[in-house]
Amino acid sequence: MVNNFNITVCASGNGGNLQSLIDNQGKIGIRINMVIVDRKCGAIDRAVNSNIPYKMILNNQYVDNFLKEIDANIPPNTDLVVLAGFFPVLDVTFCKKWKNKIINTHPSLLPKYGGKGMYGVRVQEAVMRAKEKYAGCTVHYVTPEIDGGAIILQKVIEVDYTQTPRELGGRIHMEENKLLVNAISLIKNSKI
Repeated sequence: MVNNFNITVCASGNGGNLQSLIDNQGKIGIRINMVIVDRKCGAIDRAVNSNIPYKMILNNQYVDNFLKEIDANIPPNTDLVVLAGFFPVLDVTFCKKWKNKIINTHPSLLPKYGGKGMYGVRVQEAVMRAKEKYAGCTVHYVTPEIDGGAIILQKVIEVDYTQTPRELGGRIHMEENKLLVNAISLIKNSKI
């Protein structure tokens, strides 16, 4: 399969979603052309080990300048920007420029448990506090409204109350890795 669908991945964490994309590049016909991180994190090692260029842009400056620098480092041949555990919130200008070309993963069944402050283990703590029967993850388009873009795919799993919120989050993250690959494949093949 020809790798002609170019993806820039933005990450802030250990790079689990990034690794899933690296492992599936050939299978779904994508090429990761750049990894952008906002801090020292595991995603850097994964990029280096796979010979993928990366750029660290520290988020210790004014938001406008930070986002302009990110935008300036996205290669011009990029077909899709993937936020894979990327913590900074993008502004209206950035979202409009990349409209329908930027996606995000979220560890809940949006619209539930989304929005400002809902990330990481906080999401699963809220799910378990609410005694939800099901949890899951979502891949969605990015808009200026946090976690408010159109949903591309979701994966539902049953909540196991013998687990801690962190363990539930680990199960969800494993599903998120697969869901992201499937969502990108659908986008690449114009199925959505």
